Amino acid sequence: MIPNGSEGIGHLAARIFGDLVPKAPDAYAMSDLAMIATLLGMAAEDYDRAADVLIADETEITAIFDAARPNIADPVLKARMASALVSPPEGYRVSQLSARADAAMRVLIDLHAWVEIAQDEGLLWAVELNGRIWRFLERHTERRAYHAAF
Repeated sequence: MIPNGSEGIGHLAARIFGDLVPKAPDAYAMSDLAMIATLLGMAAEDYDRAADVLIADETEITAIFDAARPNIADPVLKARMASALVSPPEGYRVSQLSARADAAMRVLIDLHAWVEIAQDEGLLWAVELNGRIWRFLERHTERRAYHAAF
């Protein structure tokens, strides 16, 4: 069997932990090897989930923009929301999806600031939308949490 990318990287991390760390000549080398193995484990996890995480974020951000659009009076922000995710991605490489997600996130940050001001003014739609944005940010963080056990 030929391991896929995440399995292969995971095997490398396990070999470093299991074979090289115990044979390290000193505590500094042992610590370095353990850190390298941990980072490899994290890379393996990201390798497997990256596209799923980025597309899930995009789906949620698109829904937030759609919900916000009727209530946004700022025409520049409204136009940025409309154009942020309207066209299909240039490709599905992680670097391309990441660039697209970064651009959408910048618009979401500006929208969030605008929504929090509207919430402070007592607008009920803003209270609901602010909660929705915070829930998205929680899921955004959870999707990126590492679960590798080394």
